[in-house]
Amino acid sequence: MKSYIQVAIRTKTETTGWGVGEKLIDSLSLNGGLLLPEQVSDNPDKFTESFLEKALCERIWAAKGSSRANGVLSGFYQGFAWRRKKSIKSLGSVVHAFRNARGQRVPGEIAFKAAYSDKVDWYSLFKVWCEIFPPQLAMLHPFTDPELNPAERTGSFQIGSFNAALKPDIPNVGWGMFYGDEFSQEVNADLIAASGFPVERIGNGYLVRVTNNIQDVVDDFSLFSKRRAELKRLFREGLFLIKEEPSI
Repeated sequence: MKSYIQVAIRTKTETTGWGVGEKLIDSLSLNGGLLLPEQVSDNPDKFTESFLEKALCERIWAAKGSSRANGVLSGFYQGFAWRRKKSIKSLGSVVHAFRNARGQRVPGEIAFKAAYSDKVDWYSLFKVWCEIFPPQLAMLHPFTDPELNPAERTGSFQIGSFNAALKPDIPNVGWGMFYGDEFSQEVNADLIAASGFPVERIGNGYLVRVTNNIQDVVDDFSLFSKRRAELKRLFREGLFLIKEEPSI
């Protein structure tokens, strides 16, 4: 399997306003337009609209839908999805936060998967997205051979899932992680910084990286793996579902 980049964001913030969508589209024009969509839709499984201009996205962004259950009609905001089939091939989607039947706030999700390329400043893009969608929890990670070996695949980590919507897990530490909301209290920023790991305070949380350069995961996985194991030990035991590093 070819190397790919995975971004996953959970956010409790309101994202339905077009101002949020416009910032997302603008961020995709960075890096020389290598990530600009070719198609957009309100359904990541069905693309019918070619991306011609930002105005089209405004019409699709958080369009109102409705459903009927037990005779009761209720409204909701539809999601937004985009994809690119040419280089750099990518697929992304936004699901807006909502309140369930019990009145609980269900976090929204931003998911993005792309072919890995060193032509993109993935860290800057991730940081911008963490500002657009203040995360409860977020991950940026390039997946390469050591973690794509069938014997090493662990499900939720490789697909960027934090599992249950109302009680998320952290499967593993990606190269870049954002710990916000209730997860920010898990971060001892002074200890992490003193141990040589990059850590930044952004809004309500912390953006923590395993190394300074994301290319380290691709060029020297052994180094990355060693540093990730060291970083994990600076968090409480049991916070991460995956305990061991992959065989190299």
